[in-house]
This record gives sequence, structure tokens and C-alpha cells, in this order.
Amino acid sequence: MNKNMRLIFQTIAFLLFTTILQSQIRDTIYLWPDKVPNERMEKHPPVQTDNTTGDVTRITDITNPALVVFEPKDSNNLGVGVIVCPGGSYKKLAIDKEGYEIAEWLNKLGYTAFVLQYRVPNNQLGALNDIQRAIRIVRNETNKYSLNPEKIGVIGFSAGGSLCARASTQFAIDSYPKVDTIDTLSCKPNFSMLVYPAYLDNGEDRSITPELVLSKDVPPFFIFGTSDDSHGNSSLVFSQALRDNQTPIELHLLQDGGHGYGMRPGNIAAKTWPSLAEVWLNMTLKSINKKVWTHNFPKSTIHVNLTPKNKNLWVFIMAGQSNMAGRGFVEPKDTIPSKRVFTINKNKEIILAKAPLNIYEPSFKGLDCGLSFGKRLIEQIPDSISVLILPTAVGGSSINQWLGDSIHRDVSLLSNFKDKVEFGKSMGILKGILWHQGESDANKNNFLEYEDRLSELFTNFRAISGDLELPILLGELGAFSKNKYFKSINNHIRNYALTNDLILIKTSDLIDKGDKLHFNSAGQRLMGQRFADEYIKKY
Repeated sequence: MNKNMRLIFQTIAFLLFTTILQSQIRDTIYLWPDKVPNERMEKHPPVQTDNTTGDVTRITDITNPALVVFEPKDSNNLGVGVIVCPGGSYKKLAIDKEGYEIAEWLNKLGYTAFVLQYRVPNNQLGALNDIQRAIRIVRNETNKYSLNPEKIGVIGFSAGGSLCARASTQFAIDSYPKVDTIDTLSCKPNFSMLVYPAYLDNGEDRSITPELVLSKDVPPFFIFGTSDDSHGNSSLVFSQALRDNQTPIELHLLQDGGHGYGMRPGNIAAKTWPSLAEVWLNMTLKSINKKVWTHNFPKSTIHVNLTPKNKNLWVFIMAGQSNMAGRGFVEPKDTIPSKRVFTINKNKEIILAKAPLNIYEPSFKGLDCGLSFGKRLIEQIPDSISVLILPTAVGGSSINQWLGDSIHRDVSLLSNFKDKVEFGKSMGILKGILWHQGESDANKNNFLEYEDRLSELFTNFRAISGDLELPILLGELGAFSKNKYFKSINNHIRNYALTNDLILIKTSDLIDKGDKLHFNSAGQRLMGQRFADEYIKKY
């Protein structure tokens, strides 16, 4: 049989093999929509090798990297995504033993598994490109697969363990040029599991591989190996480095087991590591739960003296409920101010804007879209103009509470709005209102009348402002909620914006922070940028 015919038969065999698995597989996600970075070959299906030693299916010649998705039953879904990296010396992938079989085990635990077909043979840079892109894609698809974006981890075997270690230590630097907006998401795994990892001790005198540079942001690790593994030193060297770095690390080293056992029966190591990993995962995910709610607020306030009635000061009001008030995690970059973007403190003193802008809910403060809106806006307007952003949004407020000027969380909603409008007009020129609300009205009692109430409230807003044509920008509710009334509220929002020539900010692609209610930090930043971009387009 000539080489070309063998290639054809091997490819057909692999395609038949993957077809058998369709009962468990929901999707195959190809990582690169167009050209694959650092790849000279054209895209084509993987090739199954002739070597089936140990009843293992091995594939190679991967030029179109992909994620094969295994989902747990809905009733068992814990909202955790795990990217599975099979081993194979960076030359081939043991796709069943260290890929699909691991995915099925993860499904039984309630985790969604994504088996990564990364580039082999002999393309370690391409493999790093692939895993960084894969983590971002999974984070981008958390709504589709009902995942928490803060609970995306990796597990790797042998060379796959090496790849996971690289992804878990090199996430601060992109290994490829950005392709699309997905590449604005973090490629850092939230946890990392290495089972009989290899190639972590390629430094001098079998010390840690130089490219594995450890920072304080490295995620927690689970590492399992055996003393009789020829690659066993990798586990020891890397664990020691993690310990010295004060990174949470759990290391298990059995006496016997060898290398490359996966979860196959008849091997003591293969029998042992899954139960240990399950316990570690449960504990680690609980600790991640706690960290997600940790706030990272700015430590200092910078006061600004502005001249009243400044024509070069554009004023915007933020109104609505929790997603406009802000529930995202504040990261250090959200605390970097601009000299041209201002807000107020609780004493109504003007300060440089830093997240969080909310001054009404001390126990709920988080990242909102205001700062990213202001920063994006000043990029597109004359340098002589500054922006003052005044928050009035209060979490949990319904539209009827706004109309009735109800006191909600110690704030008289409409009176407070009026106060901020008057203050803003005393300082500069009122240019618009950013509105995001409707979650509290997404129920059978309120959704039918929402559009009429919206019209009534916006008429009041404009009357209070003294400008009957004041721009109002409306943001859609997130598409991630399973509440059927969210869709109804969004239909009202879209219809009202269309029939009244208002600006609609689309959010269907934005991700929640894991609660199916609030946008995550990246979503908040993107929403703010969209508010700014759409405002500039229309006004």
C-alpha cells in the first residue's frame, strides 16, 4: 500500500472512531476560524497512527486544532469546565486513553470536558497557541455550556501535562497575535492538574524548565506521579518550585505505576489518582468560590477642582439596577484613572473615576461599565473635553419603583436621579443617560407592561433634564439567564429603542460572572465601550 492510500485509510478510520463517540459528544469547536498561527500546512483531518499498542488510539498530523466537547447531564452540571490535554511526546496524542476516557470520568463528576486536539508533531509553540486559544474559547462559551467563567481548568497527561504547566505559567503573555474579540479574554486556567507530567525538568542539572516562570498569580496545582516513572523527576522539580513560590500545590507520588496508564484497569496508579483528584477538585473549587467574591478596590481617592458651568465637561447619568450599579470583579486595571474622566463620591465631591463608581450599596460594590465608557469616549472626542459620570443605579430596583420614587436600599430613586441631573447641569452639559434595567421586572406579573412603563419613565427623565430630546442609551439584559421572561423584557427593550429612535446596546455575546444574572468584568468593560461607540455613531 503506498503512502497516500495509507493516509486516506488512516483518516477514514479516525473519522469512524470519532463518529462512534457522537452519543457523548455535543460539539467539535475548531480553534482558528481562518489561518492557524505558526502553522505551515493547510488544514486537514488528523491522522490515526498505525501504532495501537496497549489498545490505544493515537492521532497525529494535527493542523486544524479543535476542542471535542463532552457534557454532563443537565441535572449533574456543576458549572465547571475542564480542558483535557492528552500526551504523546508532542508527536502524537493518546486521544482515547488520555482524552475521551478522561472526559467521560469528568462528566460523571458533573464537569464539562473539552478534549484538546493540539498541534503535533513537533510544534510546541503551536501547541501553546492552541491551549491559550482553547481556554479563551471555553471562557467565551460559558453561557452556552452553563459554566462559571472563574472555574475553567486544565488537566494534562505526560506531554499534555507539560502543556498544561506552560499554559498555567505563561498566561500573561500572548503566544500569538489576537484574532478576534475572544482573544481579549483571559487565557489563565483557574486550576491545573498534571498526571505523570513530562518535560518539566529540562533546566540545567534536571532543574525546572526555564520557560516555566512562576508568578504570584499562578493557579493551584494537583500533581500525581510515581517513583518508577522515567519522567518522575518532573513532578518533584515542578512541585518544589511551586512550593517555593507559595503556590497551592498537592503532590502525590506512588511507589509503582510507571508512565502512561491513564485510567485503565490493572494499574495501581491508574486506580488511585482519580479519587485523589476528585477530592482535590472539590476543595479547590470551593476556595475559588470564595475568591470570586473578593473585591479589589482602589486604595486612594484623587479630588478634582472643576469650574462650574464648564462647556467642555460632558455629563452622563448611569441609571438602572445591579448590572449598571456594577457587580463585576474589580481588577487592578480598573483602578487606573484618566485625567479626563470624573465621577463623585458620597459627599458629592468630584474625583477621578476609578472602579467601583457605585456609592449607594457598600456591600455590593463591583465593576460597572462607567469607567470603560468614559475612557472609550474620550478617545473619540476632542482633547479639550472631559467626562463626568454620575451614578444613580441601585441593584434590585424595579421600573415601578423608579416611577413611584420608591426608597430602595436607602435611596429615593427618582429624587436621587433628579438631584444628580441638577448637579451635573450645574457643572457641565448633560449629554445623555446610560440605562440598564429589567431583571427585577422579568416575571409574570411585570413583563407585559414593561414597555409602557419604560416610555413613561423616560418621559419623566427627559422632563427632569429639561431636554425632551436628551439621548438615552438602552442596554439589553444578558442572554445567559434561563429565566424565560428575560427574553420578553429584551423584546420590549429592542422594540422601544427601534420605535423611538433610541440607541440599543447589544449584549447577547457577553458572559455572566457565574450567577446567570450579572455580567462578568470583561462583559462590563465591553458594554461600556459599546455605549461609547454607539453614542459617537449617532451623536
